[in-house]
Amino acid sequence: KGRDFHKYIAEKKQKIVAVIDGLEDLFQEFAQNDDQQTALRALLQEVPQWLEQQPFRCLGIIIFVRQDILTASVRQNYGQMKSRYQPYTLKWNEESVLRLVAWVADKAKIPLKLESAALQDMNAALQDMNEAELTEALTPLWGQKLGSDRSRQARSAQFVIAALSDYNGQIQSRDVVRLLNIAAAKSISIDDKNYWQDRVLVPKAIRDSLADCSKEKIEEIKLENEPLRTVFNKLRELPKVQKKSPFQLESISLSAEDISLLKQNGVIIADGDDYYISEIFRLGLGFSQNVGRPKIMALARRAGQGI
Repeated sequence: KGRDFHKYIAEKKQKIVAVIDGLEDLFQEFAQNDDQQTALRALLQEVPQWLEQQPFRCLGIIIFVRQDILTASVRQNYGQMKSRYQPYTLKWNEESVLRLVAWVADKAKIPLKLESAALQDMNAALQDMNEAELTEALTPLWGQKLGSDRSRQARSAQFVIAALSDYNGQIQSRDVVRLLNIAAAKSISIDDKNYWQDRVLVPKAIRDSLADCSKEKIEEIKLENEPLRTVFNKLRELPKVQKKSPFQLESISLSAEDISLLKQNGVIIADGDDYYISEIFRLGLGFSQNVGRPKIMALARRAGQGI
């Protein structure tokens, strides 16, 4: 019998751990569908609680779940649950991103700025380096800044991280690798006016690659996140005159639920009465900037990305 399964496993001196991923594919209407929310709640709360109560402790479960799914399905004791599992949050930080960039650059045979000893075992060296050391090592890839070292331009590493991050401070490895690929292609075909001899990826190519990165990210999200896809479709269908960042709530046709969903997913951030769309989403959604150059670095600091 199923109820005796845990006892049977214990008698066999075995242990089984179930690993569950891809809940967003099975529960595509989790934001609005009560039945799906109930099923998710049972899986995320009741199943682990039941397993903890079993005397033999031979069955376990690991569930990979997105933040927005957790928020939508667990209404009571959400803060307690989030706090309990906070140490296991899968989140990239700046150092991890730079380590990935350095690894990709090394695989592409781009000479990094390293001590001679580090060249003997590159993988070990990259693991031991801190954020400052990785930033310095990547100077031959994209320079210290998106301009000369004495310019007032943003620092290259910080700019890339800020531009690819949402306003929750989340960044995906595929976006990082995508930017490197697109920026490399654009750097190869850059005109003499924008060519730099001291780096592989030139500033103009890095900036210009953001639009392509954003468009591809939007398409991926539309396949992976049904609630966000619905809101993104509304944003894309807005008249051009309304598609400007920052925007004010009264000038855009979105419900309170839509705005809440965008905030939860780090798509927008409020600055007074103005709402800014993070760069990694803004360009793909076809929003122009209202005044001047996007405040990428300033808004990243406001969002608490630690940049």
